[in-house]
Amino acid sequence: MQFNLIDERWIPVRRRDGSSDKIAPHEVTKGFADNPVVALDAPRPDFNGALIQFLIGLVQTTAAPDDEDDWEELLASPPSPESLYEWFMSVHDAFNLGGDGPRFMQDFEELDGQAASIDGLLLAEPGENTLKNNTDFFIKRKADNFSMCPSCCATAILSLQTNAPAGGRGYMTSLRGGGTLTTLVIDADQFNTLWHCLWFNVLEAKKFQNLANGKLTEDYSKFPWFAKTKSNVSEQQIHPAQYFWATPRRIRLNDETVHGKCDLCSCEREQLIIKYKELPNGTKYQEPMKHPLSPFNGNSTKAVLTQPNGIGYRHWLGLVVRDNNGKIEPARVVHEFIQDRQRNDRQLRLWAFGYDFVRGQNKARCWYESIMPLLYVDHRIHHAFENGVEGIVRAASEIAMNTRSAVKKAWFKRPGDVKGDFSFVDNTFWHATEPVFYNILHNLKSDLSAGGQGINTVMVWHKELCNQALTLFDLHAWNGPVEDENPKRIVDARKNLQQYNYGNKIKELLGLPFDKKSTDKKKPIARQKKS
Repeated sequence: MQFNLIDERWIPVRRRDGSSDKIAPHEVTKGFADNPVVALDAPRPDFNGALIQFLIGLVQTTAAPDDEDDWEELLASPPSPESLYEWFMSVHDAFNLGGDGPRFMQDFEELDGQAASIDGLLLAEPGENTLKNNTDFFIKRKADNFSMCPSCCATAILSLQTNAPAGGRGYMTSLRGGGTLTTLVIDADQFNTLWHCLWFNVLEAKKFQNLANGKLTEDYSKFPWFAKTKSNVSEQQIHPAQYFWATPRRIRLNDETVHGKCDLCSCEREQLIIKYKELPNGTKYQEPMKHPLSPFNGNSTKAVLTQPNGIGYRHWLGLVVRDNNGKIEPARVVHEFIQDRQRNDRQLRLWAFGYDFVRGQNKARCWYESIMPLLYVDHRIHHAFENGVEGIVRAASEIAMNTRSAVKKAWFKRPGDVKGDFSFVDNTFWHATEPVFYNILHNLKSDLSAGGQGINTVMVWHKELCNQALTLFDLHAWNGPVEDENPKRIVDARKNLQQYNYGNKIKELLGLPFDKKSTDKKKPIARQKKS
């Protein structure tokens, strides 16, 4: 099968007028003046996440800007499709999906063993044991003779290699680990095309070359499918381009094809792929691997994982600004953008997405993605703003946990002995306070810019947190098990919750005045271990 990802029109997109299209990578700027491409339009959300990283990686590998002036120039006046094609042709031979030579993100060698159905490439699909035991409850098994078009097949391989979770003995996780979070800078106003999304998240050439070992020149240092699989590699053994093209899994497509409709996108093709082979003992990427699109946990030398229950402002620390307490650093592209590229006239957003996997297992609980604002903050108030935001988020986290504990104490005589998931309290709290949080950020920025300290803004936030905590407590406290109901215990738990939320610890986190000579009359309600 001849199918080259540089030449073929295989990437599903949506144009500004709402029409769907399929483009080759260099056509991302085709029709830019009249009807530009504004978004990816794949049949699965994780495919969109994989494709945006494919395109960013392709531009970063072949066309990185020389300096900030070069970056600004191509932001204002995007390159023509012809220029992009010329740049991408420099790596043309690395992007053959089939054929006798190196194959895109596949093993260098022919693989022995029995071929499996091609839907096994899809993350979150039921595996062999799941089907055998009839436990495919979340995502149901597909029909026999499942087939994929080359476009969907290429994207499935890309998504698997980029997001690979633990898959059993010898089946390696992705370069960043299983279930890592990806964060990208996007624009909601002037620069809102797909090209701008790519260009916002491309680093200058010198900065990118310094991330790993930019002195390496061999093709296999960038594209590992040009050589036999290595069992272990470190950052100093790879070119930084391999951040985007890592292949932890040993995969190879079978050459057999059939005619019909793709079971994912429903397009009709002469050549549909139905089988592939996979063997264990792929490449283990040794930590740290500081991929430029992922926030990084300095405590564990790992990329930050996607957490259960979604992505929201509770994750602001570490995704947008450094979390000094947790030692979490924003992704390199986010850090560089805020430091050098952010402007007051740009309405920027942070797009965060990723799979939440059951830790240590090849089981996806959910695909999460979220968009949150990125504010331009003048360098003169930047430090004060970050400190203020840190206190605002930490106070919310403390009150959310205390509210959950208060509900549990209201329900049970011995809450510490009770097993159960009470995260619904936290989730409701974070969801209810999120719109106010973003208003608070704008007001804090305005207060600091005017020479104030943001005290009034923080006081409004504190009141909102306390009110939401009591509202949630009152909503849930009287709905516990009837056999354990105790009105006095409920009243006491509510009183303790309110006293602690207005106490010294919360005020100190927020930077509000408090009596340093005294301590809170009520200690925080005892935290219960998560079950």
